[in-house]
Amino acid sequence: MVDSDILRPARYINSEWNAVHKEWGETVLKVALAFPDIYEIGMSHLGMRILYGILNGKKDVICERVFALWMDMEKRLRDRKEKLSSLESAHALKEFDIIGFSLQYEMNYLDVLNILDLGGVPIYSAEREDDSPIVIAGGPCAFNPEPLADFIDAFVIGEAEEAILEIVNAVKGEGLRVNRRREVVLKKLSEIQGVYVPSFTNPDRRSGLVSRSSIGMRPAAITKRIVKDLDAAYFPADIVVPYIQIIHDRIGIEIMRGCPHQCKFCQACKIFNPLRIRSVKRIMEIAEESVKSTGYEELSLLSLSSGDYPHIEELAKKLEEKFKPLGVKVSLPSLRVGTFEEYSGMDTLKRAGLTFAPEAGSERLRHALNKKITDAEILEKSRAALSSGWRKVKLYFMIGLPGETDEDLDAIIDLAGKIKNVNISVSPFIPKPYSDFEKEGMESLENLKEKQNRLGSRLRAQGSRVRASFHSPEIARIEAALARGDKNIGKVILKAWEKGLRLQAWTEHFNYNLWVQAFQEAGVGPEIYLKKKEAGESLPWGFIK
Repeated sequence: MVDSDILRPARYINSEWNAVHKEWGETVLKVALAFPDIYEIGMSHLGMRILYGILNGKKDVICERVFALWMDMEKRLRDRKEKLSSLESAHALKEFDIIGFSLQYEMNYLDVLNILDLGGVPIYSAEREDDSPIVIAGGPCAFNPEPLADFIDAFVIGEAEEAILEIVNAVKGEGLRVNRRREVVLKKLSEIQGVYVPSFTNPDRRSGLVSRSSIGMRPAAITKRIVKDLDAAYFPADIVVPYIQIIHDRIGIEIMRGCPHQCKFCQACKIFNPLRIRSVKRIMEIAEESVKSTGYEELSLLSLSSGDYPHIEELAKKLEEKFKPLGVKVSLPSLRVGTFEEYSGMDTLKRAGLTFAPEAGSERLRHALNKKITDAEILEKSRAALSSGWRKVKLYFMIGLPGETDEDLDAIIDLAGKIKNVNISVSPFIPKPYSDFEKEGMESLENLKEKQNRLGSRLRAQGSRVRASFHSPEIARIEAALARGDKNIGKVILKAWEKGLRLQAWTEHFNYNLWVQAFQEAGVGPEIYLKKKEAGESLPWGFIK
């Protein structure tokens, strides 16, 4: 039982609506899906919902959940010398056959180590015995697996819906716990397309290939997995309904995967391509089943750019006809400015705030980013939103972009100042792997702070009613080093964790000074990962295709 001195104890009490409980037996494969952030974040993640449904759909597999702990609960476990356990059955992580991490954000890397340690699993892959779980990781951050390569047994590169079943079958086929043949299991996993096993592969930085000589294969790149047919792919309708409000406390339906646009700064449009469409018929089936099985009164249409869904008018009409009588609202979290008008007539549309992402203040810089939106479009659509029921408009911008000038910064304030009831969010640009800007350098901490100060000063000078939020340059710089790092960054991650850093995705827990110390003590300079790459210079992630 969880005592009242624990913040939000419903994070830990189990038995939510639609949670799956299976009998724990020797012949059943046990999988723990581990999300390296707290319950409210992990329970909102669509990928975890999908894998939970797929695995629990197999009779000979038990799939349970575990999340990072808030500081109070971690202290309690460590004080009592108790192990972190799964929600469904309260078995310690070390008792599972597979632990699967979802890597959505680099600042959660420390929580991966913390979950393993709390669960009684050796942190280093090389220190795990034959009776230890196989630790697997996937998600967007796995496209550069090297920073965590010393801690993770196998990475799934790309989309896991099909690969996870192949992994499960491989582990079961080799009888991991019965035969105690961990090395054989890892060999088997390394032969699956899209699976990178660091202990059996050695990236060749010059060729961009992976040597698999230890398993008798020719060097080959690791090729990402993709799901070709979204209609045929599994999608959960009976998702777990939490007792407490989570970040995205609604039904989420993926309508499209990939993105038709090729913005140069965007990592997601590259790693999630090619573009695939889910049919209106299938979306409506999922929506109807989900409302019935969960009781939610809101559903969200998910994709990288939901406004570009090619059948949006037909879908909107059918959603209106079906769900207006039921009082179910529809939310559209990801809109491009140019597609806004198609939704203004939907009575069921939830109208709290509408978000657009110009990314840069000037048309010149947006054009250089391949973000072809004019100032006139942004102003027209923002005003239309406010006049048709939306309470506010939020605009996302980046600073520190390649080719940026002071005039581009000033244009952010000029543009926002022309919109009534607008908030702006400003984040430092990070040259992420696989974006067109992956070889660009990152702006210095001093320059980023100067640019933030310039924007803040202009807002104050104008007496503007624009509300601005600025993402921490310190956090962005650490995130960039982790995103662009090699295996040496693993030493920094370990040092930072040993210093007690946890939940670094949460601003109140982030400690830049301790990160600086961790880099120094690991003997690793962050600037090597933040500087611009020279022509022909190899990339740590270059062997992933």
